Amino acid sequence: MKRAALDYLDDPVFYSSMIDLITRDAAEIRFASPLGVVLRTPAGTCMISCRDENSADLLELLGVEECRLLVVHEPFLIPLAEHRFDFRKHTRCLSSAFLGTALAPILNPDLRIETLGIEWTNWLVDHYAMDGQEYLSSRLEAGEVWGGFRGEQIAAFIGLHEEGSMGMLVVLDEFRRQGIAEFMVTDLATRLLAKGLVPHDHIIVGNDASEALQRKLGFEISTRTICWMSAGDRGPGSGSSDNP
Repeated sequence: MKRAALDYLDDPVFYSSMIDLITRDAAEIRFASPLGVVLRTPAGTCMISCRDENSADLLELLGVEECRLLVVHEPFLIPLAEHRFDFRKHTRCLSSAFLGTALAPILNPDLRIETLGIEWTNWLVDHYAMDGQEYLSSRLEAGEVWGGFRGEQIAAFIGLHEEGSMGMLVVLDEFRRQGIAEFMVTDLATRLLAKGLVPHDHIIVGNDASEALQRKLGFEISTRTICWMSAGDRGPGSGSSDNP
C-alpha cells in the first residue's frame, strides 16, 4: 500500500506533507490506489487526495470522531467535509518544499539556537496565537520548538508541527529586519536534510512575506492550494513563517 500511495502522490511539492508522513511511517495509510490516498496520524490529523469527484466517497474511510483536523487537496472535497465532520474553519495554504541537497548558509554568528522546554509554554502562548496551549505544550514536550537567542534574550522561535511540517516562525518585533527569519528557517531545514528528510511547510494564502522568504531560500511552492479544515480548535496546522 505504501508503494501505491507514493505512486499516486506524484507532485513532490503539492503533496509534500503526505509524502513525508508516508516516508517516515508516521501515519496510517487508510487507502491508496490510483483513485486517491487517505492518511491519519496518531494525533488525529487526516489528509486526503482524490482523483476526481467520483472517488470523493473516500472521505467515508475517516470516522467523524477520529478526525480532529483534515487537510484536503481538492476543492470539491471541502463542502463534503463540511457536511460530514461539521468543519467550519477553513485555511487555504500553498505547499512549499525544499527539493535540493543543501541551503546556502546564512551567517548570524551572534545568534544561538536552543531547544525550548515545557517551561516556555505560557510565553509561547503569549507570542503565537495560531494554536492553543495544549497543542503548543505538546510540541514543546516533543522537543520540536527552537529559540534563537542573543545573549540571554530570545529573539525568535520556530518549530515542527505534529504532522512534520515546519512552522511557528515568529521574530520578536525588536529583532525584525535583521535576517533572523532566514537564519531560523535555514537552520531547521538544514537539520532536517541531515536526517534525510525533505523540509516542507504550508504558507497561508496571502502571506506574501512568508512566500517571498521561502522563494529566496530556494523552496519550491505549489500553484495549487490545499485546505486545512477543523471545527475551530487548531487552525492551519502549518502556518509557515507567520512573522518573518
